[in-house]
Amino acid sequence: MEAAAYTEMTSSIVRYKVTGLSCGPDGSPVIGNRIVAKVSRLEVAEAFMRPPRMEILRELVNAGRITPEVAAIASRLPIADDICAEADSGGHTDRRVALVLLPSVKLLAKRIATEHNWPLPPRVGLAGGLGTPSAIAAAFAMGADFVVTGSINQCTPEAGTSDGVKELLATVGPQDIDFAPAGDMFEIGARVQCVRRGQLFTSRANRLYEIWRQYDSLDSLPTNLVTQIEQQYLRKTIPEVWAETEAYYRKAAPEVLASAERVQKQKLAMVFRWYWINANRLAMVGDETRKADWQVHSGPAMGAFNEWARGGRFEDWRSRHVDTIALALMEEAAVILTELQQMGNTP
Repeated sequence: MEAAAYTEMTSSIVRYKVTGLSCGPDGSPVIGNRIVAKVSRLEVAEAFMRPPRMEILRELVNAGRITPEVAAIASRLPIADDICAEADSGGHTDRRVALVLLPSVKLLAKRIATEHNWPLPPRVGLAGGLGTPSAIAAAFAMGADFVVTGSINQCTPEAGTSDGVKELLATVGPQDIDFAPAGDMFEIGARVQCVRRGQLFTSRANRLYEIWRQYDSLDSLPTNLVTQIEQQYLRKTIPEVWAETEAYYRKAAPEVLASAERVQKQKLAMVFRWYWINANRLAMVGDETRKADWQVHSGPAMGAFNEWARGGRFEDWRSRHVDTIALALMEEAAVILTELQQMGNTP
């Protein structure tokens, strides 16, 4: 299982990891569930590289979720079997630099393995910014054990988004990417990387976030600003958006709804967040009448891939099957690395 976007360890992921743990005849652990953790922060990487904290294991034992014997085995093993260092990527991103992040995570893995006397550290791969054979070759040259592509996979027949989004992604260049606040982490100012080419989503999302920072409630919004938000951004009245939001949270999370009624700034955020939700829906169904509001997560790797694919068999996104482009990228990266090795061996 891939564990992504974690900021701290949870009992749920620990329970998944330790379920099925046992000891073989020679006393070595037999692992059932395996985890690859995608991380962009060293403190999160460290939490996944180490055994589960004892308080989490005790909590699971006391709740009857695992046995004391399983907890004892788990206390000697890292939570993650593999670590994927996520550099600057499409969607949610901490904008990490691969040249800094990957070596740091690999050093940390070696240090923790030595500390626990493990024969081998967890494998460390790289994601983020990988859209060309040269980028993948560079990742392996830095010591990556594996690579993970992301943005480029959205522009393939297998991707679950609309054909319109794929047509758009196939035209972007490395410069056609911008940042917007993240709808699901609106209040803390987290950012997502999105397509800017032909879009108004990033500018409108940034504007809504600035309005939220400036005002404390829906009632405090000036009339002219309410009109602009309703007519240009939401295409619905604020009461209509709130009614839809209220109906959802009444079923899904009534405690959030109760909190919003007490804290009016939170209610303002929930109304604005609807714009992000709707922008994602519009992109998924390919609503051409609202194309300017599509929210399409992507990183510069998409533009780099388009430059590499221009004039070749992958120029049309309909030919970009995920397995085919993965194999082509890896094969050409291998050619690059072989050529570099031969140049190094030349007297």
